[in-house]
Amino acid sequence: MQTSNSIENLNISKPVVTIGSFDGVHRGHREVLRQLTDYARQTSGSSVVLTFWPHPSAVLNPNSKPALLSTIDEKSQLLAETGIDWLITLPFTKEFSQMEYDRFVTDCLVEKLHIDTLFVGYDNKVGRNGRGQYAEVEALSRQLGFKIKQLSMLASDAAPISSTAIRNLLSDGRVVEANQLLGRPYCLAGKVVSGNHIGTTLGFPTANIEPDPCKFVPGNGAYAIRAIANNQEYYGMLNIGNRPTINNNTEQPTIEAHLFNFSGNLYGQTVSVYFIEKIRNERQFASLDELRAQLYADRQTVQNWFAV
Repeated sequence: MQTSNSIENLNISKPVVTIGSFDGVHRGHREVLRQLTDYARQTSGSSVVLTFWPHPSAVLNPNSKPALLSTIDEKSQLLAETGIDWLITLPFTKEFSQMEYDRFVTDCLVEKLHIDTLFVGYDNKVGRNGRGQYAEVEALSRQLGFKIKQLSMLASDAAPISSTAIRNLLSDGRVVEANQLLGRPYCLAGKVVSGNHIGTTLGFPTANIEPDPCKFVPGNGAYAIRAIANNQEYYGMLNIGNRPTINNNTEQPTIEAHLFNFSGNLYGQTVSVYFIEKIRNERQFASLDELRAQLYADRQTVQNWFAV
């Protein structure tokens, strides 16, 4: 996959283009990309994904911007795995957001990118305030001489697969359902930072993970996880929450992973955790001994889940 942060002076043969944020690169996205790459190969064209960074919501609604299922690096890697030929990531600014759809199509897609075919999803809109809906862009395609194809939605239980739906499921602790829509376990990666070592005192040393600020964090509770640390895979359990038994940290939830059969120091290193199932909600315990007993029960639950 070739990459660019501009559409200027690119020499792409017969660009077959789709446009979107592609947050999470979930099953719905991958179906669009499968059809895109199949069509490009059949027509001797080049499959092109045109996306934006920062996420448009972060620019247009900075006070209510959504946390994202994928960082820019994660999204690039996931898109590369789909087999596309080109990934173009354009800077999204307030000025760019004011561009009318007809100018965007004419100036960006036709005159600069020399588009051959545009693939659009069932709800795709382009240009300022999403005014460029399918009918308007289809009329422009006839006028400007490129082809356009609209794809039907990919649904699960009759509901569209969307990044918003996945975030909502993860917030509710419905990890298995969220992973089904994603097509893989949800991943949260981050550097290991120093904690207060209460886990070690309880016999369950943890890696305190600090993810990228843009990443979505699932709802509070205890989870069964797989983890990659030091290039090795581990099973484990993870808690997200405010630690009400210890200090009731209400300002910033902590993310603490206990990896089975791991010994060593991970401070400063990056650990990737993959959410498999939620095992219980967060709760306050009457004492540290009661918390320790629950952690032993949690470990047994997770080990039974993984059959280890």
